[in-house]
Amino acid sequence: MNRWSSIQKCTNKFCAFLAQVESLHPSGATEQDKIEKAKLLYKEMEKSNFTMEHCWCLLRHQPKWQQHISTLGTRRRPQGEAAIDTMEENMEVFTERPLGKKTEKEKERKRKSMEDKESKISISLAKMTEDRATTMEERRHAALKADQRSEKIFELKKKKFELEKKKFECKMMMLDLRGMNAMQVEYFRNIQLAIFEDSKFHSGDRSNSPSTPYYVDI
Repeated sequence: MNRWSSIQKCTNKFCAFLAQVESLHPSGATEQDKIEKAKLLYKEMEKSNFTMEHCWCLLRHQPKWQQHISTLGTRRRPQGEAAIDTMEENMEVFTERPLGKKTEKEKERKRKSMEDKESKISISLAKMTEDRATTMEERRHAALKADQRSEKIFELKKKKFELEKKKFECKMMMLDLRGMNAMQVEYFRNIQLAIFEDSKFHSGDRSNSPSTPYYVDI
């Protein structure tokens, strides 16, 4: 058998199988889908792959070849009808995509996308809440430390004031009034008396408060 005879034999069989696939009118199938199904049927029936596709592609649109295939199909029609039954048993039948399937998938995709966004938003809000709580706690801690520091400063100032007051009171009580005029003596005696009364008040002994002013012997 020469080369052309081999090509013609293989392509004739393939064309017969392709015609059988096309006779089923598979819904939604493209031309390439039909070719692939014909190749599967060829392999199923001939127990080998169709290796002459490149030759068939060159011949398929030639007028003489189309006339030849038309004549061949008319002669082999009875045999083709039996092959169709075999093909239906061994090949996947094209089925139309259920209505709404694409819409349902798109809806599911949007739902998952929305869930992902909501999850990210929830995580972000939780993080913001946590950060805010941390910031507020840090502020409270800083404010507490500031209050404690202010309190310590106040206590130090208070102690310093008390110390200065004691020094002043001691100085006033030890002040020698001799050599002062009457006005100066009265002024400093009043200060000494106030210091004395204040000292008795803080010591809790009010009953011994003198009925007459305390005078320094000058």
